[in-house]
Amino acid sequence: MKVIGIIGGCGSGKSEVANLFKHKFNAYVINADKIGHEVIKKGTNTYTKIIDHFGKHILDDHGHINRKKLGDIVFADTEQLKLLTSITHPAINKKVYDLIITLKEEKKMDYIVLEISAPGEGAIYPLIDAYWYVYCDLEKRFERLAKYRNMPRKKAQDIMSKQLTDEQFRQYAHVILDNSNTLNETYQQMLRALNKV
Repeated sequence: MKVIGIIGGCGSGKSEVANLFKHKFNAYVINADKIGHEVIKKGTNTYTKIIDHFGKHILDDHGHINRKKLGDIVFADTEQLKLLTSITHPAINKKVYDLIITLKEEKKMDYIVLEISAPGEGAIYPLIDAYWYVYCDLEKRFERLAKYRNMPRKKAQDIMSKQLTDEQFRQYAHVILDNSNTLNETYQQMLRALNKV
C-alpha cells in the first residue's frame, strides 16, 4: 500500500486530484486541513495554546476559534504564521501518523493519499512513498479561488507568498500533474503516472 503526498499551492486543485484517487483508484484520502480544524476545536490543548498567544478576540460568539480572523492575522505576518504552525503541526502530525499506521495494518485500500500544502518535518513524512505536485496556471488559480472560495486576489496573493514556489515544489516532486485544463486531462495524467509505477 503506497502512501502518496499530494502537494501544491492554494487553488491548484489538490482536492480534485485527491477525489480522483478516492473514486477511481481505491484510495483513502487524509486531508491535513480538515484534521487541522479538528485539533483546534474548543477544549483541546491546541485551542488553549492558540488563545493564550493570539487572544480571545479571535473567538466567535460561541467561544470557537474564528478561522477567518486567525487566518487574516497569520497570512499577513510570517512570524505569526510560524508560531501558529509550531502549535498546530505536532497535533496534526500525531493524528495523521496514527491514521496511516492503522490503515496500513487494515490493508483495505490500494493507496493512502495525504493532501498537504507542502513537505515538512515530523514522523509522518518518512511514511510518504512519493510526492505528487499539482501544478496549475497562476491566473487559473486566482479564478478558482475567487469562484469557489470567494477569495479576493490580494488575500490569495498573501497566502501564495507564504507557500513554496513552483521551483521549490518541483524539487520534491516524483510526479507532476498539470491541472490547468479539464479534470479528465488530469485523470489521464494520473493513469499514465500510476502505470509507470
